[in-house]
Amino acid sequence: MWRFIDDNTLPIITAKDQVNSAHRECHLQLPETAVVFFMSKCTDYLCENYPAKELSEPFPRFLNRCPIWEINKYQLCFLDGGRGAPQACDTVETLAALGVKNILAVGMFGAFDPQVKLGEVITPKRAFIEEGTSLHYYESIDFSQPDNDLLQICSSMLQINTYPIVSTDAVYRQTFYKEQLWRIKGAVGVDMETSAVFSVSRYLGLKA
Repeated sequence: MWRFIDDNTLPIITAKDQVNSAHRECHLQLPETAVVFFMSKCTDYLCENYPAKELSEPFPRFLNRCPIWEINKYQLCFLDGGRGAPQACDTVETLAALGVKNILAVGMFGAFDPQVKLGEVITPKRAFIEEGTSLHYYESIDFSQPDNDLLQICSSMLQINTYPIVSTDAVYRQTFYKEQLWRIKGAVGVDMETSAVFSVSRYLGLKA
């Protein structure tokens, strides 16, 4: 919607510019796989239960730099990805600028379909887009999808179901009318980040 077909100009600022700005130079070297949490306390849990090492520099995204950790045993890094589509995509863009190729996103969603049990873990096979960030990357897009290989690995290893969901950035505009439209599309719940993580990762050539 906000990406124009005749716009061939470059962005005013890119994630690479932000990473190596005039104020600082980033020396982070990250593994190819990152686990990104969009919920509280997850990084604390990993630090308490795994041999995690906090990297010497904070993660240099535009919206609120944060700590980032590495677990050498598993050749991955992990961090809190923020809240909402803009910060999620800031995180994805910055990870890509630092050489990350694979992103595993973990978060919470509000279920509105009774087939999803309280506390059930799912993997989204499609995320309908009702957030604005994705529409700056694509001229027109209704939904985004995860990398199929990663989806199959996660769903089979964890033995969990896959369902469509919706991502929105308007917390107080989940009306009953709109929720019914989401149900008709087959969605079982709503969050604020997934569709943007999928769409921007695909745009950048990352697996997510």
